[in-house]
Amino acid sequence: MTKPKHLLAKSYDQSKHGAIPPDYALLLQHSRDVAEACRALAASSGKVALSCVNLGLETFDRFGRALTANGWIQDLGKASSHFQAMVSGQSEITQLLRHETISGLLIWFDSKLRDWLEPLSETLLFSLWGAMGHHRKFDEQTVPNQVGSLVVHVSHDDFTAILKEMSNDLELGVPPRFERDLVIVRSHRDSGDMTALEDLRDLQDEFLDCETQFADEDKQRMLALVKGFGIAADVAASAIAARGQWSSSYSLSKFVEESLAVGLIADDLSKLISSWAWAKSSEKRSDGGANSLPPGFVFRDFQNEVAASGSYLTLAQAGCGSGKSLGAYLWARWWCEKFAAEGRANFRLFFCLPTTGTTTEHFKDYALESGLDAELISLTHSRSSVDLKSMAETAPQEEASDSETDTAKQAQAALNAEREKIESLALWSTPLVVTTSDTILGLMSNARRAIYSLPAIVNSVIVFDEIHAFDDQMFGHLLVFLKNFPRLPVLLMTASLPEARRRAIECVRPDLKPIPGPPEFELLKRYLIDDSETEEEVWRDVDKRLRSNEKVLWVRNRVEWANETYRECLRRFREQVPDVSINVYHSRFRYKDRSVRHRRVIDDFKTDGKAAILVATQVAEMSLDLSADQLITDIAPVPALIQRMGRLNRKAEPNPNSPPPAKPALIRALPESEPNVCLPYDKEEIEIAAQWVGALKEMNRPLSQRDLADAFARFNNAAEYDIAKAEERASFFAGLWRTRPGKTRGDGYTINVILEADLKVCDEFDKYGDPSRNWLRQHEVSIPIKEDALRWPRVGGLRVAPSSQVAYDFNDRTREGTGARWLKK
Repeated sequence: MTKPKHLLAKSYDQSKHGAIPPDYALLLQHSRDVAEACRALAASSGKVALSCVNLGLETFDRFGRALTANGWIQDLGKASSHFQAMVSGQSEITQLLRHETISGLLIWFDSKLRDWLEPLSETLLFSLWGAMGHHRKFDEQTVPNQVGSLVVHVSHDDFTAILKEMSNDLELGVPPRFERDLVIVRSHRDSGDMTALEDLRDLQDEFLDCETQFADEDKQRMLALVKGFGIAADVAASAIAARGQWSSSYSLSKFVEESLAVGLIADDLSKLISSWAWAKSSEKRSDGGANSLPPGFVFRDFQNEVAASGSYLTLAQAGCGSGKSLGAYLWARWWCEKFAAEGRANFRLFFCLPTTGTTTEHFKDYALESGLDAELISLTHSRSSVDLKSMAETAPQEEASDSETDTAKQAQAALNAEREKIESLALWSTPLVVTTSDTILGLMSNARRAIYSLPAIVNSVIVFDEIHAFDDQMFGHLLVFLKNFPRLPVLLMTASLPEARRRAIECVRPDLKPIPGPPEFELLKRYLIDDSETEEEVWRDVDKRLRSNEKVLWVRNRVEWANETYRECLRRFREQVPDVSINVYHSRFRYKDRSVRHRRVIDDFKTDGKAAILVATQVAEMSLDLSADQLITDIAPVPALIQRMGRLNRKAEPNPNSPPPAKPALIRALPESEPNVCLPYDKEEIEIAAQWVGALKEMNRPLSQRDLADAFARFNNAAEYDIAKAEERASFFAGLWRTRPGKTRGDGYTINVILEADLKVCDEFDKYGDPSRNWLRQHEVSIPIKEDALRWPRVGGLRVAPSSQVAYDFNDRTREGTGARWLKK
């Protein structure tokens, strides 16, 4: 076999560079770059990361050494002939083994290398398991492909140079020199130095035996940090080096240091708070300075208590409209001042919400209009210091799943990986990020973006809002995150929380400091509960309110029910009530149409003197910040009903001299004729809710948010949360030598698709010939999962719904319609 002149780590544009690869594409330079990024991450964020997981400073030297060794080891396996062929133009080649698996086999089974690495014996497993997991594709399910043998060019001058520089960097002895290359065959039936099938199985078995060395949680946390930082270092090295091309044109250390040094100061958060307060005030803004507050504006005692909590874990449990979000920014400002007093100048804040809708609205309401420099804020990803087109590539199959052989799908996987890398690196230098909770809690399931963002996460404080909306999977990830990052400041916020979940949080974090909502708001009599009106009585009541220019919110448990009610509203009120706004809002709209509908609904409900009725599904529980004069809702689980009622009489303010009137909430039974009528909820949840409604009615008076919560506590008999199972699912810590992506959220009932009719007229494409990511995001639509959908073709990772099976109702001119639905066969 002909030995290559250079060992490559990345493919490169040969039409531009010819036979002389740019530095970033060389395996020797890439190994240097990754190791340099590891050292820089350890220097800039290692101590604070160790502190976050409650490891002392005495562990810092071991951490830094293990992380740097991880960086050097990661890509030794790229010296394989299969990998070299793949990045040299044979992109469709099937590799016997992935490069990181070969790295592991070399380090673990080659006696020369093991003897040379003996000085690292105390931390070698940290480094090796981190290195083998840096593409999140290694565990006991890893097996060789059905192809012939490969050669590892260990005698190549470039491989020798890597070992020499690694030796100098880590102060090891003279590295071994290989006189000939190493041959890996598939099984023992063939002649070679190693057997992929048997040696890989032995490696996995020995790793299983080594797990007992990591029974201690401190070691598990150290390993997770070494692995996570190593992955982040590889991403930074790939992106920054590709942008610079030649090593004289870039510096990994400088990029890491400068990116993670960016931070907010307390004055920035004061400016944000001031901007929000003036936006909500009826007063004209004065010239009192960037941090001035409107006349008479004062922070509530509850908000001040949240701000001054001082605990690393705070729970603000308060009803809708009590001012939790503002309290959260005061809390962040308190921590910012504390960081500054400790000499930390790179304060950053992640504000996390459960859905994209709530995330976008919060970003608009607080960050976007804050007056802060746009460079300091992000809606998950608003900017990047690295051009997507400059991201270094290996080959598409490097990012595809092990079972994926279709080259088009491999190419799409590669593009998705590039995007995740770019967006995550942007967060390193963005100190105020409003994002979905997945960006943080995805860390527990080895989600790509979350791991890439780890250096930013450990330098931050975090707000998790609306935690009652987390499904079991995500709530479990929250518990494991809180348990393993006990010295990372976190604020949890919710309007209601089942007692079993509260106990679970207290179990993993006894230092939890709960702060109840402001009593004057919690005890305000906002609601009149009723469940006795007939269908026609409800319609007459709605008609009366719309004619009085009031706002009505009607929440149905299913999209098809919401569409039926919407069509009936159009029939009854469009011609009869002057200038009435009638809308339906649910998840079955294309994102671009849903955004328009969202803005129209919010604006209509904010307009005084305008009649408006909105028919919605569960999305109204969090995604819509509005205040209705009447709520009509299907019976649902208690936490969902409490959230829905949070949209009723939301603007009511305590006034001892003139208490605001309570407003009606009509809670309606489910249609008896429907099969599986309780879906998407459990029958038991609906039965408990019926008892809860009965208890509220028995009070026979206007009700407060405290009344709702107290009644819920009496009926909440949920079993204790299974924390052990949650820890098992959180593979970031529990996986040890295994690194595979898991699930951040539980399985849902819907799938996101692209409509065939939209795809036919798409005019925005990426470099792989697929629709651009922005186009896909604007046009994706959620539909119920059916088996047929799993057989549809994919584009950009999304299924394409045939027009013969899925219809879409939306008028681009009037902006009216009911969205997507399956056609009957």
